[in-house]
Amino acid sequence: LESQVNIFLSKYGIINLRSAAVNQSIEIVRKRIDEVGTKEPTILKRGNNRILVELPGVKDPERIKELLGKTAQLNFRLVTSDKNEFGNEKLIVRGTQEEISVNKRIILSGENLIDAQPKYDNLNNQPIVAFSLDRLGAQRFGQVTTKNIGKRLAIILDGEAISAPVIQDSITSGNGTISGNFTFQSATDLSLLLRSGALPTPLIIAEE
Repeated sequence: LESQVNIFLSKYGIINLRSAAVNQSIEIVRKRIDEVGTKEPTILKRGNNRILVELPGVKDPERIKELLGKTAQLNFRLVTSDKNEFGNEKLIVRGTQEEISVNKRIILSGENLIDAQPKYDNLNNQPIVAFSLDRLGAQRFGQVTTKNIGKRLAIILDGEAISAPVIQDSITSGNGTISGNFTFQSATDLSLLLRSGALPTPLIIAEE
């Protein structure tokens, strides 16, 4: 006879997880606010699932809300030719509206990024995001790009495919770029989000 075991988190464990998520979120929020350059921000924990953010004299509250509301989970995954294979999922590429099939296996995540900056592409003068990887990320990126020249690599942010360029050559330097019909402002904001790190959980603005 097969036996079934159900495992549950204790109430204490759930409280600890929530507390850790809020504490980590506070640090990420602080980094994002600091990047924007807002003076004298107040960022405090309220209860077990709320964060109070006070920004005196902020000129563009909508932009701040948008920056704080994005989880900014970035990952790189290979595009596949078989759209019905198990372990793949269909995504729409932002801008071109092309439907692609992407392997669910994450090759690289935003955790391996050490820097991201907005720049202009020298070829078409379009805004892009230039990124740098840590040693482990550079090694992994080099291996994957070497083995998959000619294939496409999807760059996915919060479940949305920003772009899916063809791997033209081995990228072993640990440096790369992300293009995706950016304005310079949106490239600046994406760079800010990637530099400050991903939130462990989405934030919802409860009151303003």
